[in-house]
Amino acid sequence: MDRALMRRDAKLLFRTLSLCVEDDGTPDPVLADKVFEALSYASSLPSETIDIDRRALEGLLEDCVSRGNGAAALMLGQALSGIDVGNLHWQALVPMQNFRKASALLMRAADSGHGEAWTRLYEIHSNHNGSVANPSMARFCLEKAAAAGVVSAQRRLGATILRASGTLREVEQGMHWLFLAAQAGDEHANKLMQTFVLPVLGAEDDAARALIEIQRTSPVLAIRLRVARDFGLTKLEAMTVDLPTGMRPWGLVVGRNPFIRQARLSSPRAVPATSLSALEGLRGVVAQITAGGVRGASSQDFDLRHRALRIRQVLAAHGLEESMFFAKVRSRDLDVLRGGARWARSVKSALDDAMAHEAAQTLRS
Repeated sequence: MDRALMRRDAKLLFRTLSLCVEDDGTPDPVLADKVFEALSYASSLPSETIDIDRRALEGLLEDCVSRGNGAAALMLGQALSGIDVGNLHWQALVPMQNFRKASALLMRAADSGHGEAWTRLYEIHSNHNGSVANPSMARFCLEKAAAAGVVSAQRRLGATILRASGTLREVEQGMHWLFLAAQAGDEHANKLMQTFVLPVLGAEDDAARALIEIQRTSPVLAIRLRVARDFGLTKLEAMTVDLPTGMRPWGLVVGRNPFIRQARLSSPRAVPATSLSALEGLRGVVAQITAGGVRGASSQDFDLRHRALRIRQVLAAHGLEESMFFAKVRSRDLDVLRGGARWARSVKSALDDAMAHEAAQTLRS
């Protein structure tokens, strides 16, 4: 077996494993360690059929686990829960699934530092038809996986929080986890974040050139127009948002709108940054404001009526449409973007994709 591992000879490795592994009821620790090493290597190879006594394999892996091998606990827990280990089919490692035993093994693996074990624990405990279904434990495991840096768990946790959210605080928590997943390159998380950003019209190059011109005479207005376009804000939101207090590590919170009477429709809303440039631009603006104000700003720039009038004048002077910088949406549709059940229904397809398990196997108990 040592020679097969040194040569990285797959056929010799599988043939040697078949000869060495026997179900005689007395696992040899040295052999158990060698078998685990061989299986770990084999899991990275293109899928091949191996014909080895599965009960004996399970016994050898259990021996490794009993001596504190967390990686072996992860391997055996995955196989017993019906998920392949790398390119090794779970059926090649164990004779049958056993979710209760898998749960205990995966918990040992998680406690020894294998963050991906928390993800698998979440999957088996969240299966409502399974023998170990436990919604509370599923949520606990999902939070553990997300905290351990598992990107898919961060995305799922963010989506879970957002679809059940009823407060701004919960929405912000959901945004936090989605943002972390999106920053790691998760496309599903990024797609969900984009559902919170209203569209604006016009080419970005045209908008950038226009803002350079506006910056020369109306620096404060140019800042608000830039933020409005980057975050898909309505005109009223852009005029009233407090940028320093609204900025978050993942984007922007638009505070309560005092110009809408209905409490629910005037509630704050969270808008994530869907690009690094948008987030860096917001941080730069806030840093400039908090450092002493925007150069060239006048006292009138802080008056809402003046701001609204100035917007109309400047856009007209440059021949620009409001739709290049401001999103247009009905108040009731804007309410959907505050998360919760209505938002979840409106983005069902994207949400289902985000919550889907990566494993191809169907969980069975």
